[in-house]
Amino acid sequence: MIRIIRAAERDHWRNEWLDSRQSFPATGNFDLAANAHGVLMVHNDDRVQAGEGLDTHQHRDAEILTWVVDGTLRHRDSHGNTGTLAPGMVQRMTAGRGIRHAEGNASSRDEDQPLRVIQMWVAPEFSGLEPGYAEKISPLNSSSEHWS
Repeated sequence: MIRIIRAAERDHWRNEWLDSRQSFPATGNFDLAANAHGVLMVHNDDRVQAGEGLDTHQHRDAEILTWVVDGTLRHRDSHGNTGTLAPGMVQRMTAGRGIRHAEGNASSRDEDQPLRVIQMWVAPEFSGLEPGYAEKISPLNSSSEHWS
């Protein structure tokens, strides 16, 4: 049976700088597969205050897709990838056998530009893959066909 979860019914988690609407409980949940919808383990609509974000942390064995809706996302990881993504851009990170990264709102507190991202974590077909990173303009915004 398919259960439709309306935006107002999603799990809501908030702290001083993050407002997260989660289709499945993700914050503090270390068994994401137990709440997954098939291979989709996380589906969040996150708003991050200016100058804030997640310090360096680790992931493994997940394909993480982040779509920037508003604002600018800053990314850096343990494999030397860095970047800032503007609205309409999508980031793919293969956590594979392990990757450490930090991400957050690229605008300063003085600029006060909010960041909104939609983030999805998908279980990989195989565990222990080589970590990877790519970014692309969303097909909704461009006819670009290639990840860079």
